[in-house]
Amino acid sequence: MDLLQQLWAWLADPNVAYLLLVGGILAAVAAWSIPGTGLGEGLAVLMLGLALIGLLRLPISAAGLLLILLGALLFLSELYFQSGGYLGLSGALALGLGGMFLLPPGTGQQIAPVILIGTTLTAAAASFGLAFLVRELGHRPPLQTPERLIGAEGLAQTDLDPEGTVWVQGETWTARAAEGRIAAGERVRVLAVQGLRLRVTRVELPSPSSPTPAPEVSPPPSDPAGPAALGGGMALLLAVHWLGFLASGLPSGDPSLRTDPSLTIARQLSEELAARPVGEQMISTIPTALGWIALGLLLAFLLVRLRGSQRILKALVLGMLGFILFFSLRLLLVSLMGPPPTWILPLLAGLAFGLVLWWHHRPGWVALTLMGLLVCSAAAAYLGHLWTPMATAALLSVMMLYDALAVYVSGHMQRLAEWAIRERIPLMFLIPLHFPPSRSGSPTLMLGFGDAVLPAILTFSALRIHPTPWPAVGTLIGILLGYAVLVRRFLAKGKSHAGLPFLAGGALSGYGLGNLLEQAFG
Repeated sequence: MDLLQQLWAWLADPNVAYLLLVGGILAAVAAWSIPGTGLGEGLAVLMLGLALIGLLRLPISAAGLLLILLGALLFLSELYFQSGGYLGLSGALALGLGGMFLLPPGTGQQIAPVILIGTTLTAAAASFGLAFLVRELGHRPPLQTPERLIGAEGLAQTDLDPEGTVWVQGETWTARAAEGRIAAGERVRVLAVQGLRLRVTRVELPSPSSPTPAPEVSPPPSDPAGPAALGGGMALLLAVHWLGFLASGLPSGDPSLRTDPSLTIARQLSEELAARPVGEQMISTIPTALGWIALGLLLAFLLVRLRGSQRILKALVLGMLGFILFFSLRLLLVSLMGPPPTWILPLLAGLAFGLVLWWHHRPGWVALTLMGLLVCSAAAAYLGHLWTPMATAALLSVMMLYDALAVYVSGHMQRLAEWAIRERIPLMFLIPLHFPPSRSGSPTLMLGFGDAVLPAILTFSALRIHPTPWPAVGTLIGILLGYAVLVRRFLAKGKSHAGLPFLAGGALSGYGLGNLLEQAFG
């Protein structure tokens, strides 16, 4: 095998092709945000070109490429909307999910989990680093060509004799004086743009007798609460899927993949359910939905009528969360390292319940987010193995109606949320809309665990049942779009809203569209 053939074989490695693709996207984003050097542009073209060569030699899933494209768009959105890193974090998670879906099930190939974890964490760190730089520089990346600078005024950073550097609209440029020498610190005006060099002239200061012109007032920066709410919630929803897929190994489609025995049992029960008529599948989840509704009403009644029962309720909820945390940690351990030895299980149980108690006594949004992601991803993965898509669709339909009634009619869902916050019960995500949350009393977006879990069940179920990832990817994108609509209503009204009608409605719509794409593209 000659050197060229070895290169082609190396580029056709799925891990190499994926790394080149993600690296090229990050380089392109960096080039977009810091134009003019040429280094980022050249690196992006090189890496994307090599990635394309490798991808053309692999059985690539268009659904996975769609998620990777979504990740790139979210990264670019971070540049322009400045969410504090949240939109970029959503983009990093979408890139990781795209890697999970990049190779269709049944091909016998998949991206290594360590590659997916490493690239996602790297992209997330790059997102927050980019957000920090943009915030420190106090300007947005250029949206137009350098010709927009013509007529703008700036400041000479060095002496222009005749060349030097100037600061114009938050950027450093090489400049050449049109005539004479311009000293450092003098104001300049841009006359022309010649490649990557500006041609400038000195701005004459007004004489003392002349009226002093009003200082130029730049428009105030837009409030980042909207982009932060959008990006933060999307990041949570994507992270629930990311962790759940990683723990269950679903996108690979390999039935022999190491999974927790409880998932195998749930999958067997689901296969028995799938053999029944569609109507029976849908009816099978009604008792579960009614049970959850009855539990919610009972909790609200006890909180209102029996004040002494709150300690018992708190202990029950914390115990249940500790058990689910233990289950989630075991799922991840089995998926990444295989069946654990018996002596590790007590350690995992201690870690899970210790985390719950530690947060309860020293609450913080970071620990709450970590617990919430572990709880929600494990619940979504297990229930996605247990129910078929039709059964999940029936469950979502009932729960959407209940959530709307519980928020807009009876109002007991708000009372439960207030109790959870007051008693430090981790039942919802708290998203600080200013990151890092350095201000006291900064606005916070709350998203219930149920709003993250229930729609995700349909994604997991669709991916496990359908032969192509289109229905699952359509469901996931539908959830994100439904959340975007929810955020608009949250910001417009400034009060509590039922999340499931938006999130679950988006999931059902996306699932239907994914079915159509599956029939069209196979």
